[in-house]
Amino acid sequence: MGPVVSNVAEQLDSVHFYKVDVDEAPELVRQFGVQSIPTLILIKDGEEANRSVGFIPDDAVKEFAQS
Repeated sequence: MGPVVSNVAEQLDSVHFYKVDVDEAPELVRQFGVQSIPTLILIKDGEEANRSVGFIPDDAVKEFAQS
């Protein structure tokens, strides 16, 4: 997912993407209930607004980020 998310991040100036290494941040894994990798979590106004689990292509990541 890394290259896909990087590509979409270059296209969307209004969205910030953050990559988390689940081995180095187990507290975030617990906090957000991540059970599978890759997991994309959309945060709006400090709250989880959407979640996607598994690989999705560029256009789906872009749509997800703008939802």
